[in-house]
Amino acid sequence: MKNFFQGGFLAIFLSLFAPLSCFALDAVIYNENVLSQKVSDEINLIGKELYEKTGIFLALAVGNESSFESLAQKQKELPEPNILLILSKNSHKVDIIGSSETLSFFDKEAVLSPYAGTGTILPILASKKGDIYNAALLNGYGDIADRLAKYFNIKLESSIGNANRDTLNILRILLYGFICFALLYYTQRRMKKRYQNQVTKRRRRFG
Repeated sequence: MKNFFQGGFLAIFLSLFAPLSCFALDAVIYNENVLSQKVSDEINLIGKELYEKTGIFLALAVGNESSFESLAQKQKELPEPNILLILSKNSHKVDIIGSSETLSFFDKEAVLSPYAGTGTILPILASKKGDIYNAALLNGYGDIADRLAKYFNIKLESSIGNANRDTLNILRILLYGFICFALLYYTQRRMKKRYQNQVTKRRRRFG
């Protein structure tokens, strides 16, 4: 009788809390045929580790036809404390919302900055090259997770931030290097052409 009671109590306990645990581990709470399965899996992996180490549920809702307002309503279904990254293609809007205290744990404006040196979502969306939504949301979600990890002084094994930052830095170096090379080449060509014109004029003058 005692064993049955203990077993029954355990079953009831798990039935009550298992849905919350499973839900908390599923970071992508809504995906309207925008994210690939690979990117969803990677985001879920980061979200699971972050939740286990900080207790903060970092979620993502992305819609194709859904409005931003309808996606934002999904925050009410999340366990607290929470943060929700939202992108609506239909509304052409992206934002980060969260429970009262969580947004103070990181610089939201930096993540959403339109400048490539700071922002990790909008610069990719603005590029309009390649699979911008998967890249932007994975990059942005990873950036938020890394900022939260830094705030709580923990290490995320599933972090993609360092790899992304290194890739972006390499791309910036290559881009700036190409621009400098092009400017130098253009300047040299102009100087060479000017010198040749001066030589030609002198030859005509003394020829």
